[in-house]
Amino acid sequence: MEHSVILDPASARAFLDGRKTQLRVAAGHRLAQLPVGTRIYGREACAPGRFQDGAEILTDLKRAQFVAFADGWRQDRDGHRWQAKPPHDPNEMWISAVHMPAWACRVVLELCGVSTERLQDIRRPALLAEGVAPVLGGLLWRGPKPLPGLHRSANRAFAAHWDTTHPVPGLRYADNPVVSVLDLKLAD
Repeated sequence: MEHSVILDPASARAFLDGRKTQLRVAAGHRLAQLPVGTRIYGREACAPGRFQDGAEILTDLKRAQFVAFADGWRQDRDGHRWQAKPPHDPNEMWISAVHMPAWACRVVLELCGVSTERLQDIRRPALLAEGVAPVLGGLLWRGPKPLPGLHRSANRAFAAHWDTTHPVPGLRYADNPVVSVLDLKLAD
């Protein structure tokens, strides 16, 4: 996975569902320097598992037959996917996205374009492309599921999600950093 990005569970699911087609990264980020058409692999936290006596059990990564993701989806070493209940056991052996094996990658994106703007310059079409969704006909807004919380505006929903994944001073929404906007699509 030469070019990869760490995705939180909400963003990974939004890309897979087609609700997210943009990703903002700090200006100068290595992904913003890539040529159009480059594949970018989404890395996610996952729990390695295997089957024993017909039941799923958690195991170490070396013996894993599949991985489980926070949204309940499983993927095996051959790329087959199936839905199951989301893992909730606090003793599960989650591995960080940085250590996710290549065979477990389920989000492969293709870079379609790059632009630059101030973070707070984001407008409604771009908010929707970032996975922000209206609730109750737009009276309330929410960031990409499963991130909790309803907000009075699309901008507030985006800001809450951004600050969850970018808590570093200088990169927070209130700091209004310059960002590169990556236009992406799921790769074929």
